[in-house]
Amino acid sequence: MSSNKIRLSLFLCLSMCLGIGILRFSYTALLPSTREAFGWSASFASILGSANLLGYLAGAFWAMKLPQDRSMMCYIQVAAIAGTISLLSCAFSGFSEYWYMVWRIISGISGGLLMILSPSVVAQCCELKDRFRINFIGFSGIGLGVLMATLFLPYIHDISTQYAWIILFSFATFICVILSYLLKGFKQYLNAPTLAQQNSEKISALYYCLLIVYSTSAFAYVPHSLFWIDYLTNTLHLFPLGINLNWILYGTGSALGAFSAYLLAQRLGNIGALKVLYSLYVLGIFVAVLNDSPLFTFMSSFFTGLLNPAVVFLTSYTILQIYGTAYKKLWSIATLCFASIQLLGGLSFSLLQHYGVSYHQQFIIAATVLLMGTLQLFYFTRKHRHSELKNS
Repeated sequence: MSSNKIRLSLFLCLSMCLGIGILRFSYTALLPSTREAFGWSASFASILGSANLLGYLAGAFWAMKLPQDRSMMCYIQVAAIAGTISLLSCAFSGFSEYWYMVWRIISGISGGLLMILSPSVVAQCCELKDRFRINFIGFSGIGLGVLMATLFLPYIHDISTQYAWIILFSFATFICVILSYLLKGFKQYLNAPTLAQQNSEKISALYYCLLIVYSTSAFAYVPHSLFWIDYLTNTLHLFPLGINLNWILYGTGSALGAFSAYLLAQRLGNIGALKVLYSLYVLGIFVAVLNDSPLFTFMSSFFTGLLNPAVVFLTSYTILQIYGTAYKKLWSIATLCFASIQLLGGLSFSLLQHYGVSYHQQFIIAATVLLMGTLQLFYFTRKHRHSELKNS
């Protein structure tokens, strides 16, 4: 790979690692120990999760309105720095509840900006033939960030929660420094006017089809992202070793997600690979109901961990490849829909839990919603022949 390809791949990988893997997932991974250490109530912890989703939604909307020029570099740097400081803010107890709410919103805004602006920078700075590989390496950063957050869990009782947050803050600071250095090399590309070239097709029914199934995956992901640890602890009554093993499998799956999607798309094309991935996603959520053996729980942890970054990467790249220069706007819309549905899903599942709906029933609801989205993907793409999406 040329030096520019390496820089772009590393830049996108670190942006996704920080924006999604660390800024969003670290809270979920460290929530149980943080709640215990800081004396937070379950309702306040849930509010903080919703605050982060609200911030992510605001960040995605903001990113959609920004011009596609060199100013994106400044916003990326500010988002990375603000998100990094938000990690440090969670390391200390004794502050007002509003303190944590504000910083969780800032963390979400930072994640939304990085999620949209960083791939947009890459799309403008790389050649068409290099996009697939660079995006695959870059979106692998989501899984690496998730894995980084889960690596603390087996040792969380040996180190304080404060140190765990400070270690993540140190990782994030290191990433910020590298991102700032890498961004300097992209100025020449971002100074040039954006070309109305490459396959910038009119928005077709295929985009709305992808948008629907991507949004249903946001809803279906909620029980695992918000309640999985509580399900393992209070419903299955697993020992700490079993809970840690599930989280490590989740993190390992996340790290392999983009790579798995890359290999599958090489063989089946993007649309064919997405059909397979979403079908496996339905199965991965549904097997959580089958708790007769720990094997089913392990499978659910691994596959839901793997499939979330897999479908994010491949959905993003498919939109980029089909719609070219309209990518930033269309990916912003997709991210807005994802964040909105996830926020709605979080509120819905919290309400269901309040009214006594069991976790098993919640997993069935989540799997059913994703199944409906997947079936419409199969139906509306059955006659499509996107041979150009089969990457070599």
